[in-house]
Amino acid sequence: MLPSLKISAFLNQYQQKLQLQFVSSEIGLDQEIKFSRQTGDTFEAVDYFNPIRTSSVVVVGYQEARYIRRLNPDGQTQLMKTLFQGPVCTIITSQDNDLPEAMIRLCEDRNIPVFRSALSDSDLLDNTRYYLSQVLAENTDEHGVYIEVYSVGVFLTGLSGVGKSELGLALISRGHRLISDDVTRFSRLAPDIIDGHSPALLTDFMEVRGLGIINIRAMFGANSLKRNKTLRLIVKMVRLTSDNVSQFDRLGKATKTINILGLDIPEVTLPVAPGRNLAVLVEAAARNHLLNMNGYNAAEDFISRQNQAIGDDGSAQ
Repeated sequence: MLPSLKISAFLNQYQQKLQLQFVSSEIGLDQEIKFSRQTGDTFEAVDYFNPIRTSSVVVVGYQEARYIRRLNPDGQTQLMKTLFQGPVCTIITSQDNDLPEAMIRLCEDRNIPVFRSALSDSDLLDNTRYYLSQVLAENTDEHGVYIEVYSVGVFLTGLSGVGKSELGLALISRGHRLISDDVTRFSRLAPDIIDGHSPALLTDFMEVRGLGIINIRAMFGANSLKRNKTLRLIVKMVRLTSDNVSQFDRLGKATKTINILGLDIPEVTLPVAPGRNLAVLVEAAARNHLLNMNGYNAAEDFISRQNQAIGDDGSAQ
């Protein structure tokens, strides 16, 4: 199912921000703004007036209005009929760029509302794209604890009962910030950005075995919470047993990723055993990830130093 937003909800949220007013009669409030990435049926949520590759929200700017005014009435009618073959659900004209009255009537016949914005062409398009990218983004709900550690969005995953919430609480007590507990909603806002936030019902709360439900805001203050964060690292918590003790990467050279919403996110596996300081290990994982993002890999550096040492020993002989 394609993400969608009804025109009525669009107006409630963004009418003042986009400075919109009806040009047509107040119709089409049940029309739905959508976008698609399906092969053979690709269209944007919002774009300039283009009858060949149309969008759900059509913006009429200076150049588009100038072109329309050059057409005779029959040409304008034919242009609108071509536009209506696409997924258009509303038309917005930018500052001082109006549609001819006949074209507005054609939109009303199709139950397509027409608005005028006081914003300029570029501001109207950019702002509308920005707002719709938030509400129409692809999203998924994942089970785990989402924490900001040293500015890195770290998602703690693992089987139920492995200690995710306890580890999250330990990190919060060390000054890091909670984004969500139990369920995190991830949205793909851009080709290389997965943003995570807490569902509204769960915001501020954690469930910790033995303590029950606790309010992080009330216990640690507002600075212990963060509304959302770009996902950069996944930490998978696995109980350390005699059966899997030899399966963990000792050097950390192998890079494992998990695909979320089409984007590969780096994952490290954290063995869980009594006596291990997991909060310190997660902090180290976050710091190491920052080094990796800046082009430094400790395992490769160590292997290079080792090879250099072997070469030096060989030349000495």
